[in-house]
Amino acid sequence: MGWWRSQFFRWVQAAPFYEALHRASVALAPSGEGKTWLDVGCGPGLVTRLAAERGYAASGLDTDPTMIALARRLATGNPAGPRFAVGNVFDPSDDDAGYDVVSATSLLAVLPDRVRALRALRARVRPTGLLLLVEPSAHLTIANAEAYLQRHPDTRGALVLRLWARTRRPGKAVSEEALALPGADVTVKPLLDGMVNAYAIRFHTTPIKSYL
Repeated sequence: MGWWRSQFFRWVQAAPFYEALHRASVALAPSGEGKTWLDVGCGPGLVTRLAAERGYAASGLDTDPTMIALARRLATGNPAGPRFAVGNVFDPSDDDAGYDVVSATSLLAVLPDRVRALRALRARVRPTGLLLLVEPSAHLTIANAEAYLQRHPDTRGALVLRLWARTRRPGKAVSEEALALPGADVTVKPLLDGMVNAYAIRFHTTPIKSYL
C-alpha cells in the first residue's frame, strides 16, 4: 500500500497546475539565503524542493518511510540539496531554535485535531518566523473544477484537478478564522480561482513549546 500511495502522490505533485500553485505559495516566503525551512507532511517532496531552489536549507518530514524514500530519489542530483527524514510533527523537536519557515500543504483538512496540529506546527517556527499553509477551500467542488477547466482549457493535469475535487469534502475545508493564532498576522493568497488558499502566517511572539 505504501508504494502505491507514494506513486499516486508523485503523479499528483507532477501535475503542472499543482506544481505552479505550490510554487506561487512558496514565493510568499522571503528570500531563503541563510535561512531554514521545514516542510511537514512533505510526501514526495515537491514543496521541499521548491524551498531549496529559493535558497533555503530545506528539510522534509513525513510519517511514511516509503514516501521519504521516494522524496530522496526525486531530489537526487539536486544541487540545492534538500534533506528528508521520517518523523511526526507531534514528536518533540531537538531543534530548539526552530525554523524560519514551516510549511504544510493539504494537511490540516485531513487531521482530526486541527488545534493540536496548529500548535505543533507553530512550535517549530522561530520567533518572527513564517508558517505557510496551503489548503483546499470550500470552493474546491466538482462543479467549480469543471467551470475552471472550461475557463482554462489549456490546464495541464486536468485529471488530477478533477480527482482532487471529487475526493474533497467542503465541510472539512480550512477557514481563515480557524487559523487565528496569538501574535500572528494572516495573509491569504487565493489560488486556482479561490479553490485553494495559501495562508502566510507571520508571528511576532515567541511560541510555547507544546505538542499536546
